[in-house]
Amino acid sequence: MGQLRPSHYVEAGLWLLAAAVLFGLTFKFNQNIEIYKFGASAWPRGLIFLMVIAAFGQLYWQYRYGDAGAEAGGPDANIESEGASENSGLQWYAHTALLIALPFIYMRIPDLFGLPLDAQGPIKLVTGAVVVAAFAWFSRTNMVGGMLGLPLLFAAFLEDFGFYAMAPCFMVSVMWLMGERRFKPMLAIAALLFAILMVLFVKVLYVGLPTGNVEPFYSFGNWIVKVLQ
Repeated sequence: MGQLRPSHYVEAGLWLLAAAVLFGLTFKFNQNIEIYKFGASAWPRGLIFLMVIAAFGQLYWQYRYGDAGAEAGGPDANIESEGASENSGLQWYAHTALLIALPFIYMRIPDLFGLPLDAQGPIKLVTGAVVVAAFAWFSRTNMVGGMLGLPLLFAAFLEDFGFYAMAPCFMVSVMWLMGERRFKPMLAIAALLFAILMVLFVKVLYVGLPTGNVEPFYSFGNWIVKVLQ
């Protein structure tokens, strides 16, 4: 017990700071809607509440077991967790900062080319692929930084590539960063969660989720909506 290090506090603090910022943003669209009696901000605030619980839960787990919990993913996870357990030093903080900065880099690079919106698709595809490759490389030995940067990367990709394509990738990535290495269970869980979300948001709540604006993700998102509706 008592195995907390400064990096653990930094991780929990960043999650709580993100939750506070997101909660503040919910007041901008906090209004009543006819099809959902709890209002437009209810389910985002529910997710934020779960984020806060997860932050404290992770901190408590690290207090009890340190980084030993990373070994739960099995023998293959032990290899990856060796580097991830060294959550200290200038290099670790630099990699964490880079993983958090990559989503913002992605959002800025297409604008630097000065192209019209209808011509940015190929640039965004190439830039997105490079950013994903860099994110995967640096998060191999920095799972904490990966977990902090992944929601930001997911949010940065939403407008261009859509929720319908990005959500399953996000779910699989979260499981991988948490130490899971069995791809069949990962894909099965992601498919089940994605199906539940689609039924809830598209069929029950009629919430318009981002379809993206870059092909072929835009067509895929529209196809999912047509199938469900």
